[in-house]
Amino acid sequence: MKNLKYTFIILIILFNISRCYYLSANNSNEPVLNFDIIDSLLNNYAMKFDKSQSIQKGEIIGLDITAHPAKWLLSDKLIRLLAHDSCVISGDSTKNVSRFYQININNINVKYLNNSNSQDSLDREILIYISGTKRIKDKIEPLDEYKGSFMDRIARDNVESVNSKQYDFASSPVPLQEKTFFEEIVQPVILISSTIVAVLLLFTVRSN
Repeated sequence: MKNLKYTFIILIILFNISRCYYLSANNSNEPVLNFDIIDSLLNNYAMKFDKSQSIQKGEIIGLDITAHPAKWLLSDKLIRLLAHDSCVISGDSTKNVSRFYQININNINVKYLNNSNSQDSLDREILIYISGTKRIKDKIEPLDEYKGSFMDRIARDNVESVNSKQYDFASSPVPLQEKTFFEEIVQPVILISSTIVAVLLLFTVRSN
């Protein structure tokens, strides 16, 4: 009886372990939200920007980001990094700043493409393009362009869950399913043939 009890406990433990493994495996297969991918790409840009600029502690930095729905997201990341370097940040280019940065979010694009191998899958592509300039005194220099990208394959049924509808820049319409050979060729032929046969039968019956 005692051995039976221990066996039962072991079975429960093994069941819970297998269940946890199953759930974690399922969660890992869930596609990442578009917004989270864009957030990560913008974070990459902010980190590269911070490393590429020799900004001294205590400098007064001017920063302006051109109008874009994702402006607030990039602005927050850049300001956090610059503030960490103990810089004073100003959005006014007329003030006495040691350098002024103009950042342009040229494009943030989410796109779904039909997959040629599967009607139930879509290829997801997210692209980000950022440029800018740096002005020190009267000298203006271009900043390194940033072209970030992310590509993966997701189930067509998952599009609604990964689209971030509250942010237009993180959402995209789903392309219509491409017609199969049966739908495009065979089905119309069957329909036309059936119609012809029906008409012939009708005339045959009437003539008799």
